[in-house]
Amino acid sequence: MNAPDADALSISASYAARLADAGFPVESSALDACGVEMLDVRADALLAVATFLRDVCQFDLLLSVSGVDRSDYRESLAHLYSLDTHDTLCLRTRADDADRVDSLTPVWPAADWHERESYDLMGIVYEGHPDLRRILMPADWIGHPLRKDYVENDPRLVWNHR
Repeated sequence: MNAPDADALSISASYAARLADAGFPVESSALDACGVEMLDVRADALLAVATFLRDVCQFDLLLSVSGVDRSDYRESLAHLYSLDTHDTLCLRTRADDADRVDSLTPVWPAADWHERESYDLMGIVYEGHPDLRRILMPADWIGHPLRKDYVENDPRLVWNHR
């Protein structure tokens, strides 16, 4: 894969500038390995930024929502796509100390199952989600198996031995 050229970088960076010009507290991170700009969005501004991106910047398709465990905190990533402009963008939001972040389902209903998976495997609680419950693990599963602090040999995990 080739590195993005200067034109691609300036086009991608324009979303951070547009959001900053509109008064949103976002910071542009580096481009990811595919040349997609990653925007760091404060948790308290996530829904407003997402609504602006959908309504003004035409990001009408949510591709995925996932969680990342950084050992000392967790973050939620949302990958967006515009069917009109064919641009992609990634929103990165750091969860608060209780691993909570706002749900994107009010903006993009497709976030529903993605957020449930992130909750189930990483323990990120998506505030305002219409039905936040486990989707992959059994309902009585203890813990979140993709977290770095997950204990595999916890004696309370008798479900594994059924």
